[in-house]
Amino acid sequence: MNRNSKSFLTGADPFLTLRLLNSDQRSIKYSFILEPHMEGFIGIPHGGIGMGLCIETWRTFGMGTYPIDVNFRFGGSGIHIGDEAILEIETGNTGEYLIVKIVKPGDKTPYLKAEIRPADSSESYVSFTKVEDSKLRKLPYYRNCFVCGHYREVLGLQRRFMARRENGTSLCRVDWGQGDDPDRAESFLLNSNELHPAVLTSIFDENTAWGGFLSTRSCGVSTKMNLRLMRPVADSEALVFLGKPTGVRGNPKAPRFYLAEGAVYAVNGSSNPEPVVCGQGEWLIMDYYTEQIKKNLIPADDWEWIFDD
Repeated sequence: MNRNSKSFLTGADPFLTLRLLNSDQRSIKYSFILEPHMEGFIGIPHGGIGMGLCIETWRTFGMGTYPIDVNFRFGGSGIHIGDEAILEIETGNTGEYLIVKIVKPGDKTPYLKAEIRPADSSESYVSFTKVEDSKLRKLPYYRNCFVCGHYREVLGLQRRFMARRENGTSLCRVDWGQGDDPDRAESFLLNSNELHPAVLTSIFDENTAWGGFLSTRSCGVSTKMNLRLMRPVADSEALVFLGKPTGVRGNPKAPRFYLAEGAVYAVNGSSNPEPVVCGQGEWLIMDYYTEQIKKNLIPADDWEWIFDD
C-alpha cells in the first residue's frame, strides 16, 4: 500500500502515527497509539476518527470509486486514550471490497470493523425537510473533543451543534464551510483539495448521536454505523449535517440502545442541496457518559434544558 503523504491523518505530519508491523499479498498490519488529541468522550477516542481511517485505507488501497457503502461495527473490551491499537487491512475474496479492522491487542473482537463495498446506488436513502434556523438552540460542548472541543491544544473541528425538540422528536444540525472553516479545512485534507473523510464521519457521528440523545436524554457510544458516501467532498464546499432519532431497542421505558439517522448536504449556494453522505446508526446507552456530560459540558449552566420534559 502506497501511503498518502498529504493526508492530515497519516501523512507527512500525521495526526496518528502508523508503524508497519507486517504485510503480505493479502493483508497488512500497522500499530498506533491513541493520543489525547483523538479524544471524543473524556478518556476514549472519537469513533469518527477510526471510521475515517478505514475509509482513507480504502482510498489508498485503490479498491474502487464512489459511491460506496460502508458497514461499521464497534465492539471489543473497550479502548481508551493511551492504548495501542492495531490496524489490520485485508482484501475480500473477490477483490471488490475491503475489510479494515482496528483491534486492541489481546481482544478477539475488533474495536472497529469496516466492510467497504461499491454501493448499488448513488441516491440517498435518508431525507430531511428544510430546517428553520430560528427554531434551533445551540448545544453545549466539551473542552478537548476532536469534533466539538473549543479549548484543545491540538487543532480540532470545533463544531457547535444546534438542535430543536418539537412534537415529541428532535432534529440536530451543524454546518461546515462558514466563517474560518475554509482556512480550518486546509489542516484536515486527504489530498491537495479534498476534505478528509474523517471530517465527514466524525461530524456525522456526533451530530446524529445528538439526535438520539435528545430523544432518550441518555448518552450512548456507537455500536453500528452504515454509511453511504456518494462522492469526494472538496475542501471549499459548504456542508449541512442533519440528524434525527429513529427509535430505540429494548424496554421503551429503559432502552438499551437508541437509533438515529442522518445526511450531509453540499449547499454551495444552491437552492437544491446535494446529498453527499447518508447513514443510520445505533448507540449503546451508558449512564456513565450521561453523568460525564452533566459534569463536563460547557457552558456549565447550559445543559439542564436537555433533560427537561
